[in-house]
Amino acid sequence: MSMSTTSTAPDRVFERHRLWQLHNSVMLQACDLLATAAGQLTTSAGMDTVSAVIGIAHGGTTPAHRIAARLDVQTHIIRASHNATDAPYSPATGTVTCDLDSWQLDRLTGTVLVVDDICGTGATFTAVLDALRPWAEPNTRFLTCALCRNRGASTPPDLYCWDVADWVVFPWEDVPAGHSTTPLPLPKQVIT
Repeated sequence: MSMSTTSTAPDRVFERHRLWQLHNSVMLQACDLLATAAGQLTTSAGMDTVSAVIGIAHGGTTPAHRIAARLDVQTHIIRASHNATDAPYSPATGTVTCDLDSWQLDRLTGTVLVVDDICGTGATFTAVLDALRPWAEPNTRFLTCALCRNRGASTPPDLYCWDVADWVVFPWEDVPAGHSTTPLPLPKQVIT
């Protein structure tokens, strides 16, 4: 079952000063911080511990697996698409497509952590959460988590490591030809 959601989400912010590059070792450290923060947030808020991690493919797949391993829970993947291309500074389409054809869980319970590489406008998280709610028990709590948040995002994720105002190249992406990059620094803390 595929679902499409159209939104009028604000545009992402691109100052066009640089292309950020997230190197794998830095990404892994960020995932570890996010896993710790998710555990602390559920404890401090009196929520159930994280019962499952859902990665939004393709960018959220690697972070979701790392975070789930740190939390010792299962990882599940949902496919969602918001960009027409992966070209730097490409505008979001406003249409998010969620593919639940490969979904294998019967019901979601407890606290579910939904992970993506970046929250550009917030529209992908909104569409994915809307698609997942019919699969959730009434008391299920969703937390959103991203490595980066674009400053144009109208709804930030619950947890993230970097606020960015330029395009980010992630470890699973190639640096576009003819572009130089600036490495994202080691994350100092998780932003909530």
